[in-house]
Amino acid sequence: MINFRKMKKKDIPRLYNIAKRAFQPDYEKYGVYPPLLKTKNETFFPPLMFGKVILVDDEEIGGVFVAAIGKKGEIGAIFIDPKYQHKGYGKKVMSMIEKEYPKVKKWKLDTPSENYHLHSFYESLGYIKVGELEDKKSGMIGYIYEKNI
Repeated sequence: MINFRKMKKKDIPRLYNIAKRAFQPDYEKYGVYPPLLKTKNETFFPPLMFGKVILVDDEEIGGVFVAAIGKKGEIGAIFIDPKYQHKGYGKKVMSMIEKEYPKVKKWKLDTPSENYHLHSFYESLGYIKVGELEDKKSGMIGYIYEKNI
């Protein structure tokens, strides 16, 4: 059974390692990890108040950072341990987030422009590409996606 709980400070070391493994292909391609991973301190950038631990049968398999204010929400990052990817957990988590924040009518997220698998994944959930952004440090282009509920 999949569920999530609020992230706590004690979760950071394990979740940081999961996130690093999950984002390793992007690091190998672009030379940088997503901004949420602070490699110098081995911690996360978003405040813990936005973090949730993804659990499957009480085992921590990943995390997600969600910010919701009024009718707008943003998925700051979602990461799942590579050994649990491609099993439908990401889709279930995204659906659970939408249900947990019923007042949110517009969701936003971004993803690397060359990660075609993630484009297909988000588009299958109803997200539409609405723009692009560039990481000044790496030159990486990201796609901005939105979904209206």
